[in-house]
Amino acid sequence: MKKIIVAVMLMLMSVSSVYAGSHALKHANPLPNLMRITLGNAELLNLDKGQVKALKTYAKANRPKVKELVKKVMAQEKMLLQESLGADKDVVKKAEAMFDTRREIIQMKTTCRAFLKNTLSEKQYAQVISIYKSVR
Repeated sequence: MKKIIVAVMLMLMSVSSVYAGSHALKHANPLPNLMRITLGNAELLNLDKGQVKALKTYAKANRPKVKELVKKVMAQEKMLLQESLGADKDVVKKAEAMFDTRREIIQMKTTCRAFLKNTLSEKQYAQVISIYKSVR
């Protein structure tokens, strides 16, 4: 029964993994990409030069790490699918590694939100949330 549940879970996750680009990040974690919204709406948010510089520096340092983690999740899912259709050896243990990678992404996204809250005014942050909700 446990193997059936794991196989179904893996199959559902693999169906989602066919989407590319921005869908991959959304697939890898449910948290919003508020940095992209913030930088993309800098004028609307009335960000000053110091804020823009701080945000770009943060994004430049962290975006590659998140992208690599997303790629890692996608590769782990593919491996789990293949493993579950083949030897089916330690699939649950291997799935734990994927969940650890997802946790790492969620931690980085949470840290990013905290950075945004500290860098933006309360009004600007509220506007970012409003923009996110409107385009979602």
